[in-house]
Amino acid sequence: MMLGMTNTDDDLALAQHQAAVMALLDDLDRHDRDGLAALTVEQRQAQLLARQELYRFVDRIWEDAKARGLNPAMRPEWSSWAALRDLTGALVAHAEQHD
Repeated sequence: MMLGMTNTDDDLALAQHQAAVMALLDDLDRHDRDGLAALTVEQRQAQLLARQELYRFVDRIWEDAKARGLNPAMRPEWSSWAALRDLTGALVAHAEQHD
């Protein structure tokens, strides 16, 4: 916890990050799907592979933190990484739907 922050402040920061990601995903959804639809089959496959690789990288760091006992889902300093994990997961899901 940062100096001067309470658990309530931490909870608020986590909720704000989550809300920001959800808003970003809502905005991203249509544009990403339109962009994927404009690609060839080969280009969409390349997008899927690239997105999966990025997600695996992000997830590996998350899982490593969990393995070290950090419980990143409950730590405010990991909230941005949690948001990135959600975002990269959504990008993979979009590409899989167009595969």
